[in-house]
Amino acid sequence: VMECERMDSLDGWVAIKSNLFDESEKFKLGFIVGWNEVESKFAVTCHNRTLQRQKTKEELAELQSSWAALFSVQDLRNIHRQLVAVDTNLELCFPQLPTFDVAESLWNLLFPGRSPFEGAEREAESFCRQLEQYFSYAIDVCGRKIVLDFLFSQDDENVDEYFENLHEFRKKSLDQQVLRAKENLRLILHQHKIADTMVILMRTYEEEDEAYQELVKVATQFYQYLLQPFRDIRELAMLYKLEIQKSLEFDELGPKRVEALQKELGDWAARADEAVCSIQDITVNYFKETVKALSVMQKQMEQDKRGYGQAAWASATPRLEQLKLMLAKETLQLMRAKEMCLNRKKIEIQNTMESLAERGESLETVDQLEMQYYEAQLELYDVQLEILKNEDLLLTAQLDTMRRQIKEKNEEVIYYDACEDPGELRASEEQDIRSSETKKLCQKVQQLETRRGHICARRAYLRNKKDQCEETHRLKQQQAQENRVHYRQHHSIQIKRDQRKEEAKKKREWVDQERQKTLQRLYMFKEKCPGQVVLKTTCSKLLSARKQLETSPQTLSASPQPMSLISVSSTKTRNDTPSGSTVPKPSKTLKNQREIPVHIFIPPHASEAPSLPPPPPPPPPPPLPPPVPTSSPVKKAMENRDKPQLLTSEESLESKRQQPGKTTLNSNLGSMDEVLASLKRGEICLRKVDQKNQPVPKKSSDVRDSILSAIKQGVKLRSVKQNPEIASNKEPVNDLEKSIKAAMLRMKRASSDSEDENNDYQPGEWDG
Repeated sequence: VMECERMDSLDGWVAIKSNLFDESEKFKLGFIVGWNEVESKFAVTCHNRTLQRQKTKEELAELQSSWAALFSVQDLRNIHRQLVAVDTNLELCFPQLPTFDVAESLWNLLFPGRSPFEGAEREAESFCRQLEQYFSYAIDVCGRKIVLDFLFSQDDENVDEYFENLHEFRKKSLDQQVLRAKENLRLILHQHKIADTMVILMRTYEEEDEAYQELVKVATQFYQYLLQPFRDIRELAMLYKLEIQKSLEFDELGPKRVEALQKELGDWAARADEAVCSIQDITVNYFKETVKALSVMQKQMEQDKRGYGQAAWASATPRLEQLKLMLAKETLQLMRAKEMCLNRKKIEIQNTMESLAERGESLETVDQLEMQYYEAQLELYDVQLEILKNEDLLLTAQLDTMRRQIKEKNEEVIYYDACEDPGELRASEEQDIRSSETKKLCQKVQQLETRRGHICARRAYLRNKKDQCEETHRLKQQQAQENRVHYRQHHSIQIKRDQRKEEAKKKREWVDQERQKTLQRLYMFKEKCPGQVVLKTTCSKLLSARKQLETSPQTLSASPQPMSLISVSSTKTRNDTPSGSTVPKPSKTLKNQREIPVHIFIPPHASEAPSLPPPPPPPPPPPLPPPVPTSSPVKKAMENRDKPQLLTSEESLESKRQQPGKTTLNSNLGSMDEVLASLKRGEICLRKVDQKNQPVPKKSSDVRDSILSAIKQGVKLRSVKQNPEIASNKEPVNDLEKSIKAAMLRMKRASSDSEDENNDYQPGEWDG
């Protein structure tokens, strides 16, 4: 059978980028046009001046900043036609290049060396300048990418950059549809000011409802498209996890293979968790959109109500009640999605805290994580209270509806035929009162009242837990503030001493460096000026000066020629110091550090002077100054830190998993509602058996009847107490593990997870 192609098929089509030629940055391009006599063509060269100024030579080597090509007159005219198709303003800007007739063309074929501009160099130069101006104007009008692509065509390697990514293109198109639906709804809401009669306003309400349904439709398609990749990853990860678990359970594998499979199993589990987290975040974003639209619609309708009387507004009352009901349902779904995200955040904080002991983190990290847990728990309490509030609103709306129906049935007037016997009339009246419909409505009202009572009890319990958590959070913040103040007060002295030690160490290093530099300069001077070099300290210099003062002037004049004195050091002298003095203090300036006197004695006649003994070696560098005396160490920080007051609650003493306490919508279930329901399906726990509502079994001697009655009543689950011997073996060994264990216990008591055993509230299913 021959298959016919669909006319609306997109096979073979490609999506081109809408902003293909948009330029985020302006570039200044310079054109140089010249006539090539050899090729008889125009040589066009383009330089990116902006890029050449901004980039270095190494960066320019990687980027292309210049282009060049040869064009004949006909080629330039073809390029001009293409540019005119982009912008018609270029049609009159192209220079009137000379046209060559057929005879000249044949002559040029016979004699290719002959130039068309032979003898007209000035005319060729004029055309070149005109072409340069034309290309510069074309860059301003058409854009850099288009002109460069026409002039210097690139290879087909970069063709993909012109096409849209199909996934991104689909995402953008759906996002634009959502934006258009929002804009349409906004415009209809603005039309309420124009409606001056109730008839026109009701028509506007109908248009508004259609616009909202369109928004829900396109938003569902958009967010379902965003969810699809994460759904695929989740399903793929689950399949791989099952395959790996089967392989580990049934196959005979070596230790290395088992280790590799376990590592791969952990990777796939992490991918599945990440996919679930992304699905939860996208679900939250969807319900934010619907809640925002419904809240705006309800606010506008309540504003319209002020301009009409009670009788005129009676026709619009059902729609307002329906809007309130829809807003409560969507808000309820939004809060449930947020609750899942906050529970995930709490689990992440708990896992991080449990892994702190292995990584050897500090106690400050434990305190920070504990504070983050309290903040997340407080947000969770707010979300749970909002959930109960919306559930209460839904129950109240249903109760009002049922009570109105009961009232209508009771006030309903039924006309009967005349009865001869009054007893027959009484029987018919009793039969009408005890009708089945009224009984069903009364039973539903009683059930809703019971559920509302559970909701009120749950709200009071959550408020109490929230107050306790806030108190614990406040105490923890106060303790952290006191610890910071205590640390600053008691550790400031130690910090100052550490700073002084660090400064002294730096000064010693600086002195050593200066000494090495001075010695190096002396060695260099000794190599340049060989002679008798004697290094004298300040003490030896003063002693020699005194000896010279004590000698008579005759002794000085008796010497044939005095020794010449050359001092390399500064003319300034130091203060008198003992012979055993050390290097001057580091607080002196660099000039004083370099004041080491050097005296060189040179005989008057080096050739006639008797041989002198070799100069003594330079004295070793003076010893380092004694270290700064350290005082007694400061008292260590308090190891046993004050723990915050533990939360006490009389409601429960044991902990178990948190019951979800969620409801699902049977009516008007959308695809995103199904997504949320599937996310919640994995969190459903076993329900505690209500012993009060169970019928009392009759005493029977048959054992089978007693077993069946026990099965019908259900089995009461009890928390398993840990073996004290096992618990004693897991005692924390260090302060970090003790702090982590204490913080986990406080976090557990601050949350409502450990108190759910006393919570008998079970969510029902909402009927719109």
